Amino acid sequence: MSLIELKDAVKEYTTGEVTVRALDHLSLALHQGEVVVILGESGSGKSTLLNVMGGLDVLTSGEICLEGKPYTNFKDTEMSKMRRQKFGFIFQAYHLLPLLTVYENMIAPLLLDNRKIQRKDVEKLSESLGIKEQLDKFPNQLSGGQQQRTAIVRALINHPKVIFADEPTGNLDKDTGEQVMACLIEAVRKEGATLAMVTHNEKLASYADRVIRMENGRLI
Repeated sequence: MSLIELKDAVKEYTTGEVTVRALDHLSLALHQGEVVVILGESGSGKSTLLNVMGGLDVLTSGEICLEGKPYTNFKDTEMSKMRRQKFGFIFQAYHLLPLLTVYENMIAPLLLDNRKIQRKDVEKLSESLGIKEQLDKFPNQLSGGQQQRTAIVRALINHPKVIFADEPTGNLDKDTGEQVMACLIEAVRKEGATLAMVTHNEKLASYADRVIRMENGRLI
């Protein structure tokens, strides 16, 4: 059974009299433990695909399932719970809360879900990503690479089934980006999670078990 499966997915956006079809009858399956890189130019629909799989946006038509169970029409509260418990997210912008320490940013998903927190578990994951010494600092005291490593720990802290990453190295220089990607892949492999990553950077395809290319809302 596929971990996540889209069936005949359509996503349209309407502005005034103009309708844009971002996903055009797209079907796709992601499997447990694989690293999938989704390549495409700007406007190809790759970020829309990531957003609907992660429950950040809803389909116009079609179906999307997690472990065979549809979540296409989940209510906001149901979808929020599933995002907290099953998914992790990493974006180009780090989205760290400036008034919280690095440690507090990392455990935010657990606090939202009223889950028990073991600092030693956070420290272990932080150490594997080379960020353990920064736990009591604030985001503005970190480099860009350190901020993205913090975001990676935050995404992994609830042991999700799927990590969704949208241009995770887009704000980093080449060397830092490569270091962060290596850490991300290693951490995801250790967790046994699935990673779905969208990018326009062809070089990131070398990290993938499978590469998917998109154009005009379709797989090519």
